Amino acid sequence: MRGTLLSMGQILAPDPQESSPPSGRTFRRAPGVRQVSRRGYHEPMDFTSTLALLASALPVEERDWAVIGGLAVGLRGYPRATLDVDILVRREALPRLDATLFGRGYRLEHRWEETSHYQPPPGQLCAIDALHAHRAYALAMLSRAEQIELGQGGLAPPVVQTEDLIGLKLQALVNDPARAWTETADMRRLLEAAAASGRRLQRARLEDYFSLFDRLHLLAELLEGLDDPLR
Repeated sequence: MRGTLLSMGQILAPDPQESSPPSGRTFRRAPGVRQVSRRGYHEPMDFTSTLALLASALPVEERDWAVIGGLAVGLRGYPRATLDVDILVRREALPRLDATLFGRGYRLEHRWEETSHYQPPPGQLCAIDALHAHRAYALAMLSRAEQIELGQGGLAPPVVQTEDLIGLKLQALVNDPARAWTETADMRRLLEAAAASGRRLQRARLEDYFSLFDRLHLLAELLEGLDDPLR
């Protein structure tokens, strides 16, 4: 993955005007995480066990990680197929994450300053893509992530807020225009899910993300035909 919201200075440079984010909340959502087949394999992927493993490595109350990517889109109200678990993780927490994953047979396929990719052992655990959080904006995303209960053994992984997930999707679109259809569809679905649930999103935060990439016109297009979910 090329530069992300986590690595671009214009988004992650310290902002002295940024106020402390609100504390996280816990939401209930059923029926939980569905299993899907890994491409090229016969066994299903076990997202629940993978999330439980992450929670055992990095206790949720420490706010060191949160779910992002396609799985987060599903947990935020629009389930779709995905083949791995994408997370945002505090850079200082990587040694603890490594120790737990290596102890369960994962191997580190690659690591650079901004990302790590963990390949699972044979079986049903999922591959894990980790984006390293170490600048102000990314750390704020972690601090305001909200736990979502899966209804399976009390598991409630932290998930970045919808506004931040849309911001990450926008960054992916800008970095790789070939992903425009997928990322734009995900952003629209997240807005639709918010509108359908009656949950109001923070207009100022979304406009901040879209203006940084000179894409305010895209935000307007994404909102067309919706009961405005922004406040």
